[in-house]
Amino acid sequence: MGDFVFNCFGIRIFLKSWVFDLIVKMAEIIVNESFEDDAGELFGDIESGSFDSSELFKLQMDAKEIVSDSEIDELISYGMVEKNLTYDLPYQREGALKLLRDLNATALLADEVGLGKTITTGMVIKEGVVRGFLKKVVILAPPSLVDQWRQEMMDKFELDFHIVESVEDWERYDFVVASIDRVKIFDRKIQRFRHGAAHGVSWDLVIVDEAHKLKERNTVRWKFVDRLRKKRFLLLTATPFQNDLLELYNLLHILKRGHLGTMKEFRKKFLFRGNKRHPLNPAELKAKLEEVMVRRRRDETGIEYRARIPKIVTVEMSEQEKKIYENTVRLLRENYFRKDGSEINGALIVFAILPKVTSSSRSAVESLTKIVESEVYSDGTKDFAQGILDDYVKLDRDSKIEKLVSLVKEIRARSADEKILIYTRHPTTLKYIVEKLHESEEKLRIIEFMGGFDREEKSRRIESFKRGDADILISTDTGAEGLNFQFCRNLINYDLPWNPMSVEQRIGRLDRIGQERDMYIYSFATKGTMEEHVVDLIINKMCCVGLVIGELPIILFNLGLDGEGKSGRNKIEEKLMASFIEGKGNLDFFARGVGEIAEEISRGMEEYEGEKELNSNFLDKD
Repeated sequence: MGDFVFNCFGIRIFLKSWVFDLIVKMAEIIVNESFEDDAGELFGDIESGSFDSSELFKLQMDAKEIVSDSEIDELISYGMVEKNLTYDLPYQREGALKLLRDLNATALLADEVGLGKTITTGMVIKEGVVRGFLKKVVILAPPSLVDQWRQEMMDKFELDFHIVESVEDWERYDFVVASIDRVKIFDRKIQRFRHGAAHGVSWDLVIVDEAHKLKERNTVRWKFVDRLRKKRFLLLTATPFQNDLLELYNLLHILKRGHLGTMKEFRKKFLFRGNKRHPLNPAELKAKLEEVMVRRRRDETGIEYRARIPKIVTVEMSEQEKKIYENTVRLLRENYFRKDGSEINGALIVFAILPKVTSSSRSAVESLTKIVESEVYSDGTKDFAQGILDDYVKLDRDSKIEKLVSLVKEIRARSADEKILIYTRHPTTLKYIVEKLHESEEKLRIIEFMGGFDREEKSRRIESFKRGDADILISTDTGAEGLNFQFCRNLINYDLPWNPMSVEQRIGRLDRIGQERDMYIYSFATKGTMEEHVVDLIINKMCCVGLVIGELPIILFNLGLDGEGKSGRNKIEEKLMASFIEGKGNLDFFARGVGEIAEEISRGMEEYEGEKELNSNFLDKD
């Protein structure tokens, strides 16, 4: 490209090509002030079209695009998505408008838990896409919420976000959602982030969910996010202020450099004698925070969450069933060997075999049959498994399925409009439940819901359940994401995952904005088995203790228990697994391990309640 010559107020101005290239690149730089008026004097008037260079016209158009979002006074995209939203909640629209109009979508969205920060954020993205200034967007979320984000963006806002699976995806797609835990990994051997390709993209908007996890500046998480090139930046968290004012500084520092001054200036101005919890000049600090924050409380919006009422359904085994269960545990604990005689890993037993065996008799028979027919196992293991299968043939009753049939009858007797959502982990168990419920005297209308259905089929089945074409919807966990069943208040956990976040996702299908009744959470627990202790821990001590949807993940994060452990499983699952393996299946030993986890969770909940009060006092009160 050659040099540029153009007239400005009658003066001939020469620009070297590299200078012009620099000016064009500057159009992508994020600024907090608008110098649109000055641009008019320098480069001409866009309305009159008085330009001596087409390149300069394009530059002015780029500048117009950069500041156009600050002039937004209505959501022109709302009519496009209104039909997809279950409820029209004005505070969500108002929040999106404020984020766009007043804060250029660079802000802290700190609504209290349960008010729908995802929906408000989706409105921001949709508006930016429709207006044309959001062409590249990344959402960084906890692993358990990645699928939910993708589903919400598609179902409610008709935005196709791709989940980042490989490094190449960063450049392959313009709209992506990624597990921050997966992509933040730093390879110390080569001194690079494995997903460093994300830092080579110029993002129009970066969104970080559960942003309180950015409270520590020296972590790889903080540094990964900080290195992203971003024109706009949204941080989502209900608890921006936790135990330490310096953590609040780190959060605001990554959002907007210099907003609270240097660390030295912040300490001097806002830390009272080094006290990290109670600020010096609190009114001034709160005012600075409000300059970059949107926050609403539930009492301001009229949103009220209903109670979760836990009901543990105890299953008493018959003598035949006890014998089968005890022999199954013996198989996995003492007689589980490969063909070459080597013992099979205990973790594999817990995660791959035991859940299927305890899910249902049909699932257990299927798993045992695979052992008998496989060439992987030793003859002794196969013979032992065959003996258990022979006992199943003689079994004259299934206490667990009988209890389910009885419970369904009891729920439906409560009122004429009672709907029931049943969850199981395994497709085999799902088919078995459907078969047995159809055999009952209730003449039930049942919808099956599993992973693998396309979007249209999922929508058809959901709408059918909602209309009243069916009394019961039975789903596997792979069908759990993105479902909204506020019209239903009965959930049955026929078998329970050992991951509390998976259980929370199940309950979250009912416990959503618009639920008008208290919810009954029924969870099956077979007496005299590990199930009894796990159900008590996850249901009575974690998921049904008065928390609002979305609060449990915060508590587990604070305890360091929200992420994946060494096996790739949730850390709570790993702790439970370790107790089972270490105790060699001894139920008393396992119960003590569960009790220790329960005490840890209880302490975390107490600390979280203190944090909530601290946030409320600091953020919400004058």
